[in-house]
Amino acid sequence: MAILSNLYVILILRVLHIGGGIMWVGSATLYLLLLIPVARSLHPAGQKFLQTLGPKFGAMMGLVTTVTVLSGALLYARFFAGGISFIWTTGAGFAFTVGAVAALGSYAMGVAVFGRMQERIAKLGAEIESAQSAPNQAQVQEMNRLQSSLMKAYRFDFVLLIVAMLGMAVARYL
Repeated sequence: MAILSNLYVILILRVLHIGGGIMWVGSATLYLLLLIPVARSLHPAGQKFLQTLGPKFGAMMGLVTTVTVLSGALLYARFFAGGISFIWTTGAGFAFTVGAVAALGSYAMGVAVFGRMQERIAKLGAEIESAQSAPNQAQVQEMNRLQSSLMKAYRFDFVLLIVAMLGMAVARYL
């Protein structure tokens, strides 16, 4: 635990955490508020674009979010040297904790929800595309349901990221 009091280690962890957080929130904002709406307006070409982007974007976000969470956990661990009461006896501890819980919720959604749901959408899209005839009603309904569920998850994730960002941004001043 002594290494977590080394100035250079703290600086590296902060750069990784803050830089990763910027990339995480910025990428989520770009994806949800710009790329998805544009792709929807370009229907067939837009879906092809998202299918191409998805695996690369997912891999990059997996790395960025993991580095951000791990560096944040190590920075957070520094506070436990003085006792866990820091969390509920100080405004900063409470804000860091709220931000951490929101970020961990977003991370868990990324691991457990987004990849699986995107794979299901891609698989169904491939089935529809490879069919000789127009998609049947059940396939269309399932695709609409999956895409609607994914958009709801993206929106909820976005709220979690905003809460995390705000908690981290204001914690030092409380």
